[in-house]
Amino acid sequence: MKKLVIVLNLVCMFALGSFAQSMYGDAAKADVKMKYVYSFEEALKRAKEEHKLIFFNCFADWAIPCHSMNKLVFSDQEFADWMDKHFVNLFIDVTSREGRPLAEKYRIRFQAHYLVLDENGQIVHRIVGGYQIPEFKAILEKALNPKTSFAGMNKRYEAGERSVKFLSDYADILSVADQDGEVYAKIIEELFNKLKKKEWSKKEYWKFFTRQLKSVNDEMFKYMVENKADFVKSNGAEKVDRIIAGLYFQEIYPYASGKKAYDGEELLNIYLDMQKAGITENHHVYPLYEIARYRGEGQFDKMMDVFEHKLDSLPEQTLVVLDLTLPEIKELDKKEQERVVTYLKQRAETSGAKKFYLAAINDMVNTDGIKFEKSSFEEALKKAKDQGKLLFMDCYTTWCGPCKMMSNQVFKQKFIGDFFNQNLVSLKMDMEKGEGIDLQKKFDVNAFPTMFLLNGDGNIIYKILGGRDPRAFMEAIQRGMKQNIPYYILKGKYEAGDRSVELMADYFQTMSDAGELKNVDGEVKSYLATLKVPESYSVSAWTLYDNFVNHVSDAEFKFLVNNRKEFAKQVGDSAVDKKIERVIFPVVIDYLKGAVSKESMDQVWKLVNSAQFSPEYSLTLLHKIISMYDKKEYDKMLDFYEKTVTSNQDAKVRLNLDVILHRLVKNSSSEQKARAIAYAKKSMENAKPGAQGSYKALIEALSE
Repeated sequence: MKKLVIVLNLVCMFALGSFAQSMYGDAAKADVKMKYVYSFEEALKRAKEEHKLIFFNCFADWAIPCHSMNKLVFSDQEFADWMDKHFVNLFIDVTSREGRPLAEKYRIRFQAHYLVLDENGQIVHRIVGGYQIPEFKAILEKALNPKTSFAGMNKRYEAGERSVKFLSDYADILSVADQDGEVYAKIIEELFNKLKKKEWSKKEYWKFFTRQLKSVNDEMFKYMVENKADFVKSNGAEKVDRIIAGLYFQEIYPYASGKKAYDGEELLNIYLDMQKAGITENHHVYPLYEIARYRGEGQFDKMMDVFEHKLDSLPEQTLVVLDLTLPEIKELDKKEQERVVTYLKQRAETSGAKKFYLAAINDMVNTDGIKFEKSSFEEALKKAKDQGKLLFMDCYTTWCGPCKMMSNQVFKQKFIGDFFNQNLVSLKMDMEKGEGIDLQKKFDVNAFPTMFLLNGDGNIIYKILGGRDPRAFMEAIQRGMKQNIPYYILKGKYEAGDRSVELMADYFQTMSDAGELKNVDGEVKSYLATLKVPESYSVSAWTLYDNFVNHVSDAEFKFLVNNRKEFAKQVGDSAVDKKIERVIFPVVIDYLKGAVSKESMDQVWKLVNSAQFSPEYSLTLLHKIISMYDKKEYDKMLDFYEKTVTSNQDAKVRLNLDVILHRLVKNSSSEQKARAIAYAKKSMENAKPGAQGSYKALIEALSE
């Protein structure tokens, strides 16, 4: 069902764009009742002491299901009490620096994701996806039983247990664990080998049977259609028709969305097969068939009639995805384009995906963002050469989520459009259609989106792999335009053996943006180890330290701090001090969250003190604040804020120190919190407009 998965992935993309916000933002607050620990080591220790299993919430802030589970499951007091009784509950963001090693170790690839571990950190149970409380609790109860847990079922299978009931239960466990690979396929194959064909239609095997159906060409699908009455008797007409129609839907959708070249005979055969399978004309798969037919035949007015009047029964999220393929039709005349825009405007007012509709409309009228050429590659390249500009080429596919994000959320930005339309010639090229197929081979495009800056002769000046937010994208573009040595020359020099620090400063950043270095941080560190004085402190070496040395535990970072004055001679005190601050400040935040130990934090302060910073430097002030925090000297700390922090001349320093205040006074008295709120309100009055939002958020956090 690969095609259907693509459609559903697109649906998820819209959901993500609409609702995924930080768990600390207004739109994602959740009154979580779970009593979590936030350290893996602490969880193991408590599991051994309390003789409990560990429930590991493998959180990812970007994932909607994770936030949904916070709101709908982990906020239920009765359920949270049950969890606290049976498990040591561990919460770690697996996308964080501390969480990524755990994500790799436990192969956490999808969200939401939950593990049950024993006291030695071995997997007992795996749960992928969100569930409502009764079902989620039932799954966890299986984890508590050594015979029914994921690990237990694996052992029973390895011991040779093969009854129909066991295979059915085992398949359920594998399904919950999202282990739909070779093992799951093998279990299902063994299960159906033990069943007679006439048993396939039984209700207890329905979910396994349907998950085996990949396309309308499968033998099992053909058997179901031929014996539809038996399946309907056991499972109901609605379920059976939904599965049959769904498989035809996935055959038709690529035609209806323009993802597959029109084939009138193939569409007609699908229509006749649907009739033969007994799918009634009132099912929404038939309007989809009409859209596919009219779109392929170029009858766009008839196609829009279907969009406007016959899609009420289509699931809303599916309709949104289908609607947003309309701007991709390049053959629309002006009148047809106006009709599509009118339709999209109407849908924008009634759909929860309003911003995506507005982005699609903007794509059609293209008033603010990048104005892409509607020409061939050679024509766009010639235009760029004639105008003395670079050609920006976006290499995308229609199924690529990050490509959609770039088109809808980045390329539409006015400040980006203003820059591109003045300084570049821009071209979008679908790598799976037309000349894009040859260009994909020519430029060796293997992942999407891949974006190029090309000179008038078609040479690669710069390459950017992957989606980025607007600011990061513009920074990469401007790096490419300012690059001392173009990509194609830089790569050639490197391959010829040039390892000068001047070249390598450009090489690592360029190849990092291009996605051509698997472990760029490691390679940079290995290279830095080869440098000798005075190269070690050169401007080019500083570029490498500034861009790639980002962890406080790195030996290279310690070298940077210990030799701060030497680097400052080359690039100035401000640049070096800001770099050190950018690395250390997040560590302090993690310390306040409980994710960094006191011993580790003390080592950081030891490093800071060794550098002999100015008394007014942010980290010097922060060290004093944390020292008071550690001693729970809250009044003394607030005195320090009111007298010393507020008088600091650097507004950014004041803001950085102020925004963590809610964490610092978390365990203080109500009177001390009230004092912190009064301080924050006064600071907001004196803050610049751009900082007002941060202070409002601080006051809200302090007031909770």
